[in-house]
Amino acid sequence: MGSAVERTDEHVREYLIYRGFTSTLKHLDSDIKADKEKGFRVDKIIEQLQQFVQNFDLFGLKEYWVYLDRRLFCRLEDVYRSTVNKLRTSLYRYYVICTIQRGNLEKTQEFFQRQAAELQGQPEWRDWFILPFIPTPEQNPAFSPYFSRQWADTFLVSLHNFLSVLFQCMPQPVLLSFDAEVQRTTRLTEENEQLRQQLFARQTESRDQREGDERVHHKLPMYVQNADRLGDTEL
Repeated sequence: MGSAVERTDEHVREYLIYRGFTSTLKHLDSDIKADKEKGFRVDKIIEQLQQFVQNFDLFGLKEYWVYLDRRLFCRLEDVYRSTVNKLRTSLYRYYVICTIQRGNLEKTQEFFQRQAAELQGQPEWRDWFILPFIPTPEQNPAFSPYFSRQWADTFLVSLHNFLSVLFQCMPQPVLLSFDAEVQRTTRLTEENEQLRQQLFARQTESRDQREGDERVHHKLPMYVQNADRLGDTEL
């Protein structure tokens, strides 16, 4: 969906330039640069979340997730709310683990201080408040799985897949539907051209084969060419 959005943005820009709507064009370019949905490109959204984590920007991380929740996740049916909550929990844990792995205990403690009111009543966080006080949490059986590369990769892939499915299921505006139709027509045209070339190649191959057979036939002696017409009495 991301590539379709980018193409549609370019079509709109071309139209605004054609019409001379320079002021509107400036606002469009400004909005595109500040687009938190990243043109519905999942890789860019994941990249933004990881940037907040790597920079220890807890406020930015929370604000961005709240924006995604209000703008995108709220469109989902209630049955998917538990999935959204689990992804948020994993995102926060991903942040906490990152602060510990990079030796920034101050940011680890800051997280639990700022999130205490929100997380203390949640069972999945009850045991995590002792994490800053464990000397080697990566060796603790309760927390060691979260320090593995496998857990981080699994979380990021799950989030990526969730967003991809979400964007695919979202109702599209007319302009994006038009782009999809253009892409479908282009694809069919290319497939038809490939089939035409294959058919032409086979016809050429068949014609060359017939001409080759005829040349061989003409080179044979007359009595061999007419052998199929000779009777037993002529042998």
